[in-house]
Amino acid sequence: MRVSASSVVLRRGDSLDCLNEFEAEATGHGILTREFEDFVLHPADPGAAKALIVGVDLSTCDRVREVKRSLRRIEQQIDDSCALLEGDAHVYVIIKGGAARSSRVLPIYETLAEKLHALAGSSHGIEITSRVIDCTDCTDSSLLARRIVGDVSSAEDGTPASALIWHELADSSISQAALSDYL
Repeated sequence: MRVSASSVVLRRGDSLDCLNEFEAEATGHGILTREFEDFVLHPADPGAAKALIVGVDLSTCDRVREVKRSLRRIEQQIDDSCALLEGDAHVYVIIKGGAARSSRVLPIYETLAEKLHALAGSSHGIEITSRVIDCTDCTDSSLLARRIVGDVSSAEDGTPASALIWHELADSSISQAALSDYL
């Protein structure tokens, strides 16, 4: 079976427990998940992928300054990865936070989401939806997987860039939570 670009989701970054159920959920919806490096070396189909999920483990970051430094390091890596995405793609940065979980951290995540959205347009000429989701308190990896698969598969309009916290996804889709956050 030939895999179309619209059914490929790339995974990159740290392995997080909250993402353990994603591959099974995606497969159940006809979505192929591929490790980024494997996709680069052996593309399933010429062209691009529909989404990129990047796991980021910040659990060792005790200070806000360390969070900023760590995210700055991966920002360019994520931007480079966007070259393999098609237009109207999704980028999810899934974060496991650490001790630095003050009210000052969410604005850093919002800035990252906005920056990734802008960079994809200026560097690669594509429109992406960028979501940074703090899943530190995630207690249901199956629900997170359903929310991401639902968002990738949905035609719902939402905000182009947003930062969310796990509890915002308990009762609503990612797009709805992002829109509520925006309003």
